[in-house]
Amino acid sequence: MRRVLIALWAAAALIGCNQLQDILDPSDGSDAVKIGFLVSGERDEYLNGAQLAAAEINQNGGLLGRRVELDAQLRIDTADAAVEAASRMIQEGAVALIGPNRSTHAVPVGELAQAHRIPMIATTATNPNVTNAGDFVFMAAFTDAFQGGAMAQFARETLNIGSAAVIARSGDLYTEGVSEFFADHFRALGGEIAAHEFHEPDADDFSAPLSVIAAASPDALFIAGFIGDVARVTRQARETPIQNAQGEPTVFLGADSWDNEQLFNDENAKLEGSYFSGHFSADTDEPTARAFVEAYEAVYGEKPIGGVAVSYDAVKLFAEAAERAGSFDPVKIRGQIAATENYMGGTIIARYNENRHPTKSAVVFTIRGGDKEFLRQINP
Repeated sequence: MRRVLIALWAAAALIGCNQLQDILDPSDGSDAVKIGFLVSGERDEYLNGAQLAAAEINQNGGLLGRRVELDAQLRIDTADAAVEAASRMIQEGAVALIGPNRSTHAVPVGELAQAHRIPMIATTATNPNVTNAGDFVFMAAFTDAFQGGAMAQFARETLNIGSAAVIARSGDLYTEGVSEFFADHFRALGGEIAAHEFHEPDADDFSAPLSVIAAASPDALFIAGFIGDVARVTRQARETPIQNAQGEPTVFLGADSWDNEQLFNDENAKLEGSYFSGHFSADTDEPTARAFVEAYEAVYGEKPIGGVAVSYDAVKLFAEAAERAGSFDPVKIRGQIAATENYMGGTIIARYNENRHPTKSAVVFTIRGGDKEFLRQINP
């Protein structure tokens, strides 16, 4: 672990001196190893985590003696665009695909990676179906089965929530999936799902589903959506208003898609007192994760969020597997990713199961004073 910490601090010191481009780019004409990095939606900061990982690798002699070069595609807006970007990366010699971060995009990209027999590690794509394509496709994030269950357990056992309603964006693998996992686990723990409503993508008016939910008077409302959905739903839910049977404001619950500064800074969102799950907290005391946070802050001047940490980890997971394999043979690397044990970076992965889902923890945040606060860690 000491070697990892020193490497992170050394990389941070150099990158902090504006040498990021020199560290990442193969300007000396060396034979760079290309890694494709795909980001869906407005999550540009995820590339920062991947770049920090690549810089660390390059500062320590490269990957099997070759400099790492990230071939990144940002702001991918459709599954077809994700497949097109991944196809280009493979054609141009990428030895692995890291990402995408959205489950509906990661599933078809996984099918492409499996067809080409190239390792793929999805970042914050959390639906369990992401890895269904086959044995070359892995996840760096926990699954929605785990985080949905974790939030249901937190609601029942910590918040003493007896009844909950659910609202989710329809037609999306992630939002529909995590809402179902939460509801199933909540019922299994003895709670009542008073309503389970859906809305169209990018809807502006939620009065129909919210009126059904208001009539049910739930103690909590689990909102499975993206940041625009969450901002509009929370505002309209408070205006309705949605209250529990005692006339108190219903508590809002969410999942990892909430972990975005754009949401916290949205004046229309009504988030105070809400709770949501995430991948990582920058307030961690774990030594390797602490070193990652300090390195990231030294380079980018801000704290990393969960998706940044997972993006960093996905690049490092691939690199460590390639080093153990001793070659860029995709079959050998695939086997070494599957054999990962006790990986420690921004987050910790104990192992992979037979479905190539990682065993790892989630964290729960609450929102106070307009910003998130780390509340607790939930272990598998």
